[in-house]
This record gives sequence, structure tokens and C-alpha cells, in this order.
Amino acid sequence: MSNFQNDPDLLNINVPPSRGLDYEYLGTAEPVNVPPVDDTPPNPSLPTEQQTRQVPIIVRTSTLSILLFVLCFLLALYLIPNIAAQISYSLTRGSERAKAEVASELLEQFSDQRQIIPWVVKKAGPSVVSIQVIGTDRRNTGERTVIRNVPVGQGSGVIVDKDGYIVTNFHVIRDSRTYRVSLTDGRETNNVRLVGFDPNTDLAVLKINLSELTPITWGDSNSLEVGESVLAIGSPYSFANTVTCGIISAKERYAQDFDAPDSMTPQEYLQTDAAVNPGNIGGPILDSEGRLAGMGFFIEGPGAHTGINFALSATTLNRIVPILLARGQVERPALGFVSVSQSDARHYFGVETGVVVQSVDPGSPADRAGLRGLSQPGTGDHEIRDVIVGRRGRPVGNSEALWDLIEQEPSGAHLPLDLLRDGKKVRVVLKPDGGGNR
Repeated sequence: MSNFQNDPDLLNINVPPSRGLDYEYLGTAEPVNVPPVDDTPPNPSLPTEQQTRQVPIIVRTSTLSILLFVLCFLLALYLIPNIAAQISYSLTRGSERAKAEVASELLEQFSDQRQIIPWVVKKAGPSVVSIQVIGTDRRNTGERTVIRNVPVGQGSGVIVDKDGYIVTNFHVIRDSRTYRVSLTDGRETNNVRLVGFDPNTDLAVLKINLSELTPITWGDSNSLEVGESVLAIGSPYSFANTVTCGIISAKERYAQDFDAPDSMTPQEYLQTDAAVNPGNIGGPILDSEGRLAGMGFFIEGPGAHTGINFALSATTLNRIVPILLARGQVERPALGFVSVSQSDARHYFGVETGVVVQSVDPGSPADRAGLRGLSQPGTGDHEIRDVIVGRRGRPVGNSEALWDLIEQEPSGAHLPLDLLRDGKKVRVVLKPDGGGNR
């Protein structure tokens, strides 16, 4: 400190007033020189207002900054609603997934039916979708033809895979190839693809491209008991997420037992009194643990108030859906015979196991193989001639089991069938002509 005080050169430094301060303005990295400040002493003879020195204020706004601001603003306008929607959907999905997981655990503990039902709905609800079939409406205004997309049908479906595969009834979606699928978390999509369909079992598979889906838990319809409680979920008359409750009224119903189309492949249906209305079709029938036991398929009479509704069994779904996913269709050879329904075989003929041949079409593969139908079909006095009891050595318990084995055969393959004829086992070989329904 003493050196500074004793050094005359350091004490006599003449510091000139600042005349060239540089400022970096917002929006540019280039320094800008501010004009030097006028330090001339004021002239006392001039008026006061003229003595005030005017220092210019320089304002420069970068064009790049304006463009960036506008771009960010427009981007925000576009993204904010989408982000908000995604957050909303994510919160809803997260809430539903949490409920489904908790429900799965609690259903194992509850014994009171009143406690079970709400949790069954929470567990399976996110797996149920509403399907709107979209058609075209053409109207001639005189000057031009106006084409509009309009809803032409409504049904339900079940998510069976996390990748977006949905199972529904074929007759729900057959009148169009354009659909809108709505989920319980509020999402909707028109990006829906038809993967495959099988008119003979009235099943179809759709595909949507949405993520974070909740697939249904598969059940076993064979383990269901008559009188067991079941639920139906769907969108009757467009009332989405409607839940109805009932019981299994009967099992082993077949197309011949009600007014189902004759083209339906022999298979078992579940009968239930759970209310199923138009729009419920394609929706799930759930067991007491929230598992897929069947799919609403057919309403006997004018509506659900009749208390007689039919559902495709989970056994049928398990048989057909994998084939539709792999091939898009089910190939069935035209064999040329009709079988007696399992209930009739049991009731009228006392046959508990096997497929009773009712009739054989002349000139068909079954006829050429020597298959025999009832002795006097269509009358009250007839006898069994052939009962199919196996295929390639594997036992066959009913018509559904037989077609399950046949559908697994390559197209055009010869079909060795084991018959029970006059108390003896006989083997015949059917040589299919090609594709068909029977």
C-alpha cells in the first residue's frame, strides 16, 4: 500500500472520460457503437429547455427473433391441446389399469356376490370397446351428388391382445369396411383394419393402432355350470359401457335348437338370461372372475326382455380366433353330410359321445366314402347308421370337436374318420372336393 502512495507516476494518471461504451443489444451478437456523449459545458445564455442534451435511443429488433417467437407460438397452439389430451388419456388409462389390477386381487378374496360384480366390471371394462360401422350416404342435390360418411350399425367388441386385436361378431361389421372404435378411456380411432372373418362361426377380428391397451383374460366355458352368474358388457342402443347381470340358463345349445342361420358350423352356444340388446352383440359374457366365457351373439325374439339370449362359447373363440389371426379365414372342406345336434343325439338316441350322421348329400365326399345317414330321416321312426367317434385315431366327443380337428387339416387333405357302425368300428376316408361350409 505504501508503494502506491509514494509513486508519483501512479498518483498522476490522467483518466479520460468514457466516450465509446459498447452495448450488446438483444437479438444480435454484434456490438453496436453508441455515439459519444456530448460533454460540452452548457451555455448559460441559452434557454433551459435548449440546454438539455438529447441522447438518441437506438432500438433494433432482430427479424430472426420475431420468426422464432411466432414459430414457438404456433407450435404451442398445436401441441398444447394434443399434450393435454394425451395427459388426460394417460391418467384415465393409468386409473383403469390400477383398478383392473386391484380388482384381480380382490376378486380372489370376495365371496359376497354384491361385492364381486363391481370389481368384475372394473377388471374387464377396459377390454370392452364400442364399434361403430360407417357407411356412405349419397344424396343428389340437383346440381351434384353429395357423399357423406354416416353410421350404419353399432356393436361391441373385446380386446384380446395388447397389440390391438379386437374380436367381434362378423354380422356386426359385414356391411362395411370402415369402422370407428371407441375405448373406455375416451380414445377413439378410425384407423381400424379388418384382419379376418369367418361367417360360419360369425366371428371377425379387427386391428387398431393404439398403445397401452388392456386385453381380456380368457376363461373356460367348459367349466361353467348351469345357474352360474355371468355379466354382459356392451353398448346397447349406443349406451356405452352398459352392464347387465344374469345366469347361464343352459349349455350345449346348437344352431338347430334356435333360429340361427343354417350355414352356422356345428358348435356349442351358451344360453343366458343376461340382457343382451342390439349394440351388445360382440361384447363379452364374463364369468364371476371377470374372464371371457363367451360373446353375445344372438337374441331370440324381439329383444332382451324374452330372457333367452345366446352367446358363442369361449371354446369356439379359442378355436377360431388363432386361425383368423394366422390366415385371415377358416378353410373348411365341403364334406356333404349333416349331423344331429348333440342335445338331440342324447335325448332321442341316447348317444352321449360321438357325432350322429343325420343325412348325406348324394355324390358328395361323404357319399363317395360310404358314410350313412339315419335310416328314415324326417320321420319319427328312424335308426342310427353311423356315429363318428374319431379322426385319425383321435377321439371325437361332439360336432364341435370334430370340426376343430377338421379345421386344423391342410386344405384338400384326406380325412380318415372312425365310425361306430352296428357296434363295430369302421374307418372311412373322405376326399374333399374343395372349400365349403360343411
